[in-house]
Amino acid sequence: MRPAPGARTLPDLARLVLPSAASNWGDRFLKVALVLLAAWIVYRAVVVVTRRLERSVVASGTGVLSAREQRGRTLAQIVRNASTVALTLVAGIAILSVFVPNATGPLTAAVGVLGLALSFGAQALVKDLIGGFFMLVEGQYQVGDVIRINESTAGQVERVTMRVVVLRDVHGVLHTIPHGEVHQVSNLTKGWSRAVLEIGVAYGEDVDRVMRVLADLGRGLWNDGDWRPLLVEEPVVPGVERFEDSAVVIRFMAKTLPLKQWDVARELRRRIKNRFDEEGIEIPFPHRTLYWGRGQGPSAAVGEPGPGAVGEGA
Repeated sequence: MRPAPGARTLPDLARLVLPSAASNWGDRFLKVALVLLAAWIVYRAVVVVTRRLERSVVASGTGVLSAREQRGRTLAQIVRNASTVALTLVAGIAILSVFVPNATGPLTAAVGVLGLALSFGAQALVKDLIGGFFMLVEGQYQVGDVIRINESTAGQVERVTMRVVVLRDVHGVLHTIPHGEVHQVSNLTKGWSRAVLEIGVAYGEDVDRVMRVLADLGRGLWNDGDWRPLLVEEPVVPGVERFEDSAVVIRFMAKTLPLKQWDVARELRRRIKNRFDEEGIEIPFPHRTLYWGRGQGPSAAVGEPGPGAVGEGA
Protein backbone atom coordinates (compact mmCIF):
# COMPACT_ATOMS: atom_id res chain seq x y z
CA MET A 1 0.00 0.00 0.00
CA ARG A 2 1.32 3.37 -0.96
CA PRO A 3 1.07 6.24 1.54
CA ALA A 4 -1.43 8.96 0.86
CA PRO A 5 -0.12 12.03 -0.88
CA GLY A 6 1.46 14.45 1.59
CA ALA A 7 1.74 11.83 4.37
CA ARG A 8 5.12 11.47 6.13
CA THR A 9 6.78 8.12 6.61
CA LEU A 10 8.64 7.02 9.76
CA PRO A 11 12.09 7.73 8.26
CA ASP A 12 10.91 11.21 7.34
CA LEU A 13 9.77 11.88 10.91
CA ALA A 14 13.07 10.58 12.32
CA ARG A 15 15.03 12.91 10.07
CA LEU A 16 12.97 15.84 11.30
CA VAL A 17 12.92 15.00 15.02
CA LEU A 18 16.45 13.78 15.68
CA PRO A 19 18.30 16.85 14.33
CA SER A 20 15.90 19.07 16.29
CA ALA A 21 16.48 17.10 19.53
CA ALA A 22 20.24 17.15 19.01
CA SER A 23 20.10 20.88 18.42
CA ASN A 24 18.07 21.40 21.63
CA TRP A 25 20.51 19.37 23.70
CA GLY A 26 23.42 21.25 22.17
CA ASP A 27 21.80 24.57 23.09
CA ARG A 28 21.18 23.36 26.64
CA PHE A 29 24.73 22.23 27.17
CA LEU A 30 25.95 25.53 25.76
CA LYS A 31 23.76 27.42 28.24
CA VAL A 32 25.02 25.26 31.10
CA ALA A 33 28.61 25.94 30.06
CA LEU A 34 27.88 29.68 29.95
CA VAL A 35 26.29 29.58 33.42
CA LEU A 36 29.29 27.74 34.87
CA LEU A 37 31.69 30.11 33.14
CA ALA A 38 29.86 33.14 34.48
CA ALA A 39 29.84 31.67 38.00
CA TRP A 40 33.57 30.95 37.77
CA ILE A 41 34.32 34.49 36.54
CA VAL A 42 32.32 36.03 39.38
CA TYR A 43 34.03 33.77 41.92
CA ARG A 44 37.49 34.65 40.58
CA ALA A 45 36.56 38.33 40.78
CA VAL A 46 35.52 37.88 44.40
CA VAL A 47 38.82 36.10 45.16
CA VAL A 48 40.85 38.89 43.53
CA VAL A 49 38.96 41.61 45.42
CA THR A 50 39.25 39.84 48.77
CA ARG A 51 42.96 39.19 48.28
CA ARG A 52 43.49 42.88 47.56
CA LEU A 53 41.52 43.59 50.72
CA GLU A 54 43.88 41.34 52.67
CA ARG A 55 46.93 43.08 51.21
CA SER A 56 45.53 46.59 51.60
CA VAL A 57 47.36 47.08 54.90
CA VAL A 58 50.96 45.95 55.32
CA ALA A 59 52.14 44.51 58.65
CA SER A 60 54.32 46.75 60.79
CA GLY A 61 57.40 44.54 60.43
CA THR A 62 57.33 43.30 64.03
CA GLY A 63 55.51 40.08 63.14
CA VAL A 64 52.25 41.52 64.48
CA LEU A 65 49.21 42.04 62.27
CA SER A 66 47.58 45.43 62.49
CA ALA A 67 43.93 45.65 63.52
CA ARG A 68 42.93 46.70 59.99
CA GLU A 69 44.78 43.77 58.46
CA GLN A 70 43.19 41.31 60.89
CA ARG A 71 39.75 42.68 60.07
CA GLY A 72 40.56 42.56 56.35
CA ARG A 73 41.53 38.89 56.54
CA THR A 74 38.42 38.04 58.54
CA LEU A 75 36.09 39.83 56.14
CA ALA A 76 37.86 38.28 53.15
CA GLN A 77 37.30 34.75 54.47
CA ILE A 78 33.63 35.42 55.24
CA VAL A 79 32.99 37.05 51.84
CA ARG A 80 34.63 34.13 50.01
CA ASN A 81 32.60 31.54 51.92
CA ALA A 82 29.33 33.43 51.47
CA SER A 83 30.03 34.01 47.76
CA THR A 84 30.70 30.30 47.21
CA VAL A 85 27.38 29.33 48.77
CA ALA A 86 25.42 32.04 46.92
CA LEU A 87 27.00 31.29 43.53
CA THR A 88 26.38 27.57 43.97
CA LEU A 89 22.68 28.15 44.67
CA VAL A 90 22.19 30.63 41.82
CA ALA A 91 24.11 28.48 39.31
CA GLY A 92 22.17 25.37 40.38
CA ILE A 93 18.82 27.11 39.90
CA ALA A 94 19.91 28.50 36.52
CA ILE A 95 21.11 25.10 35.29
CA LEU A 96 17.90 23.42 36.45
CA SER A 97 15.80 26.03 34.62
CA VAL A 98 17.67 25.15 31.40
CA PHE A 99 16.46 21.55 31.52
CA VAL A 100 13.07 22.33 33.10
CA PRO A 101 11.62 25.42 31.40
CA ASN A 102 9.55 27.82 33.49
CA ALA A 103 10.77 26.13 36.66
CA THR A 104 12.38 29.18 38.21
CA GLY A 105 9.21 30.52 39.81
CA PRO A 106 7.96 27.25 41.31
CA LEU A 107 11.51 26.31 42.30
CA THR A 108 11.99 29.61 44.09
CA ALA A 109 8.71 29.10 45.93
CA ALA A 110 9.73 25.55 46.81
CA VAL A 111 13.06 26.78 48.11
CA GLY A 112 11.22 29.33 50.24
CA VAL A 113 8.92 26.68 51.68
CA LEU A 114 11.87 24.35 52.24
CA GLY A 115 13.79 27.13 53.95
CA LEU A 116 10.82 27.80 56.23
CA ALA A 117 10.60 24.11 57.10
CA LEU A 118 14.32 23.89 57.73
CA SER A 119 14.24 26.97 59.94
CA PHE A 120 12.22 25.01 62.47
CA GLY A 121 14.42 21.94 62.28
CA ALA A 122 17.73 23.77 62.03
CA GLN A 123 17.43 26.29 64.82
CA ALA A 124 21.02 25.60 65.85
CA LEU A 125 22.24 26.56 62.37
CA VAL A 126 20.21 29.78 62.43
CA LYS A 127 21.60 30.54 65.88
CA ASP A 128 25.15 30.00 64.60
CA LEU A 129 24.59 32.34 61.64
CA ILE A 130 23.09 35.07 63.83
CA GLY A 131 25.97 34.72 66.29
CA GLY A 132 28.47 34.98 63.45
CA PHE A 133 26.76 38.11 62.13
CA PHE A 134 26.93 39.91 65.47
CA MET A 135 30.52 38.75 66.00
CA LEU A 136 31.45 40.34 62.69
CA VAL A 137 29.55 43.57 63.36
CA GLU A 138 30.94 43.99 66.88
CA GLY A 139 34.48 42.92 65.95
CA GLN A 140 34.86 40.66 68.98
CA TYR A 141 37.87 38.87 67.43
CA GLN A 142 39.68 38.67 64.12
CA VAL A 143 41.90 36.22 62.29
CA GLY A 144 45.24 36.10 64.12
CA ASP A 145 43.87 36.92 67.59
CA VAL A 146 44.45 34.59 70.51
CA ILE A 147 41.17 34.04 72.33
CA ARG A 148 39.66 31.88 75.05
CA ILE A 149 36.10 30.67 74.50
CA ASN A 150 33.81 29.75 77.40
CA GLU A 151 36.84 29.65 79.73
CA SER A 152 37.69 26.20 78.35
CA THR A 153 39.17 26.35 74.84
CA ALA A 154 41.97 28.74 73.90
CA GLY A 155 44.00 29.21 70.74
CA GLN A 156 44.81 31.45 67.80
CA VAL A 157 42.01 32.22 65.36
CA GLU A 158 42.89 30.63 62.00
CA ARG A 159 39.59 30.90 60.17
CA VAL A 160 36.21 32.54 60.67
CA THR A 161 33.01 31.83 58.74
CA MET A 162 29.44 32.91 59.35
CA ARG A 163 28.86 29.62 61.16
CA VAL A 164 32.07 28.63 62.98
CA VAL A 165 35.35 29.92 64.36
CA VAL A 166 38.44 27.71 64.00
CA LEU A 167 41.16 27.86 66.69
CA ARG A 168 44.64 26.30 66.78
CA ASP A 169 45.90 25.79 70.34
CA VAL A 170 49.49 25.72 71.58
CA HIS A 171 49.69 21.93 71.09
CA GLY A 172 48.66 22.23 67.43
CA VAL A 173 45.14 20.89 67.99
CA LEU A 174 42.49 22.46 65.72
CA HIS A 175 39.20 23.36 67.42
CA THR A 176 36.05 24.15 65.39
CA ILE A 177 33.40 25.92 67.48
CA PRO A 178 29.98 27.04 66.19
CA HIS A 179 29.15 30.68 66.96
CA GLY A 180 25.93 29.60 68.63
CA GLU A 181 27.91 27.80 71.36
CA VAL A 182 30.09 30.82 72.15
CA HIS A 183 28.82 32.34 75.41
CA GLN A 184 31.96 34.13 76.56
CA VAL A 185 35.01 35.29 74.61
CA SER A 186 38.25 36.44 76.25
CA ASN A 187 40.51 38.16 73.71
CA LEU A 188 44.14 37.99 74.88
CA THR A 189 45.55 40.11 72.04
CA LYS A 190 43.02 42.89 71.39
CA GLY A 191 44.96 46.09 70.75
CA TRP A 192 47.77 45.25 73.19
CA SER A 193 48.79 42.53 75.63
CA ARG A 194 50.41 42.36 79.04
CA ALA A 195 53.01 40.06 80.55
CA VAL A 196 52.30 39.62 84.26
CA LEU A 197 54.89 37.91 86.48
CA GLU A 198 54.36 37.10 90.16
CA ILE A 199 57.77 36.58 91.72
CA GLY A 200 58.18 34.98 95.12
CA VAL A 201 61.11 35.90 97.38
CA ALA A 202 62.04 34.66 100.84
CA TYR A 203 60.62 36.38 103.92
CA GLY A 204 64.13 37.28 104.99
CA GLU A 205 64.71 39.47 101.91
CA ASP A 206 64.33 43.25 101.88
CA VAL A 207 61.30 43.71 99.60
CA ASP A 208 62.21 47.34 98.86
CA ARG A 209 65.59 46.21 97.58
CA VAL A 210 64.00 43.44 95.52
CA MET A 211 61.56 45.93 93.96
CA ARG A 212 64.45 48.23 93.04
CA VAL A 213 66.26 45.34 91.37
CA LEU A 214 63.12 44.43 89.39
CA ALA A 215 62.58 48.06 88.34
CA ASP A 216 66.19 48.18 87.14
CA LEU A 217 65.60 45.01 85.13
CA GLY A 218 62.53 46.62 83.57
CA ARG A 219 64.52 49.70 82.55
CA GLY A 220 67.19 47.47 81.07
CA LEU A 221 64.64 45.65 78.93
CA TRP A 222 63.05 48.96 77.90
CA ASN A 223 66.44 50.33 76.80
CA ASP A 224 67.39 47.14 74.95
CA GLY A 225 67.15 47.76 71.20
CA ASP A 226 66.14 44.15 70.51
CA TRP A 227 63.20 44.21 72.93
CA ARG A 228 62.06 47.85 72.90
CA PRO A 229 60.02 47.39 69.65
CA LEU A 230 57.90 44.73 71.38
CA LEU A 231 57.04 46.93 74.38
CA VAL A 232 54.31 49.55 74.55
CA GLU A 233 55.41 51.02 77.90
CA GLU A 234 58.30 50.60 80.30
CA PRO A 235 57.77 47.60 82.63
CA VAL A 236 56.52 48.50 86.10
CA VAL A 237 56.63 46.95 89.57
CA PRO A 238 53.29 47.68 91.32
CA GLY A 239 54.50 46.20 94.62
CA VAL A 240 53.82 43.34 97.00
CA GLU A 241 50.88 41.31 95.77
CA ARG A 242 50.32 38.82 98.60
CA PHE A 243 51.90 36.68 101.31
CA GLU A 244 52.16 32.95 100.81
CA ASP A 245 53.30 30.14 103.12
CA SER A 246 56.96 30.40 102.17
CA ALA A 247 57.23 33.50 99.97
CA VAL A 248 56.44 37.17 99.59
CA VAL A 249 54.95 37.61 96.11
CA ILE A 250 55.84 40.75 94.14
CA ARG A 251 54.04 41.60 90.90
CA PHE A 252 56.00 42.67 87.78
CA MET A 253 54.12 43.81 84.64
CA ALA A 254 55.09 44.71 81.05
CA LYS A 255 52.67 46.09 78.45
CA THR A 256 53.50 44.60 75.03
CA LEU A 257 52.35 44.40 71.46
CA PRO A 258 49.68 41.77 70.74
CA LEU A 259 50.97 38.18 70.80
CA LYS A 260 54.35 39.27 72.26
CA GLN A 261 53.55 38.98 75.96
CA TRP A 262 54.81 35.39 76.13
CA ASP A 263 58.16 36.23 74.51
CA VAL A 264 58.66 39.18 76.85
CA ALA A 265 57.68 37.12 79.90
CA ARG A 266 60.22 34.40 79.04
CA GLU A 267 62.99 36.95 78.62
CA LEU A 268 62.10 38.63 81.91
CA ARG A 269 62.17 35.32 83.78
CA ARG A 270 65.63 34.58 82.36
CA ARG A 271 66.96 37.98 83.41
CA ILE A 272 65.35 37.81 86.84
CA LYS A 273 66.88 34.41 87.62
CA ASN A 274 70.37 35.53 86.54
CA ARG A 275 70.12 38.86 88.40
CA PHE A 276 68.80 37.27 91.59
CA ASP A 277 71.73 34.87 91.54
CA GLU A 278 74.13 37.80 91.21
CA GLU A 279 72.42 39.77 94.00
CA GLY A 280 72.08 36.79 96.32
CA ILE A 281 68.28 37.15 96.46
CA GLU A 282 66.70 33.89 97.54
CA ILE A 283 63.85 32.42 95.54
CA PRO A 284 62.17 30.18 98.14
CA PHE A 285 60.82 26.70 97.72
CA PRO A 286 58.44 24.76 99.98
CA HIS A 287 59.94 23.04 103.05
CA ARG A 288 58.55 20.08 104.95
CA THR A 289 59.44 18.94 108.48
CA LEU A 290 59.07 15.21 109.23
CA TYR A 291 58.65 14.05 112.83
CA TRP A 292 59.78 10.45 113.40
CA GLY A 293 58.71 10.14 117.01
CA ARG A 294 60.84 9.89 120.18
CA GLY A 295 63.64 7.35 119.87
CA GLN A 296 62.76 6.55 116.26
CA GLY A 297 64.00 7.56 112.86
CA PRO A 298 67.06 6.73 110.73
CA SER A 299 69.56 7.74 113.46
CA ALA A 300 67.92 5.46 116.02
CA ALA A 301 67.94 2.56 113.54
CA VAL A 302 71.74 2.65 113.30
CA GLY A 303 72.25 3.25 116.99
CA GLU A 304 73.28 6.88 116.70
CA PRO A 305 71.87 9.65 118.84
CA GLY A 306 69.85 12.18 116.89
CA PRO A 307 67.06 14.67 117.20
CA GLY A 308 63.48 13.60 117.14
CA ALA A 309 62.67 15.84 114.17
CA VAL A 310 64.47 16.00 110.87
CA GLY A 311 64.00 18.95 108.46
CA GLU A 312 63.98 18.24 104.71
CA GLY A 313 63.46 20.35 101.65
CA ALA A 314 60.82 19.24 99.24
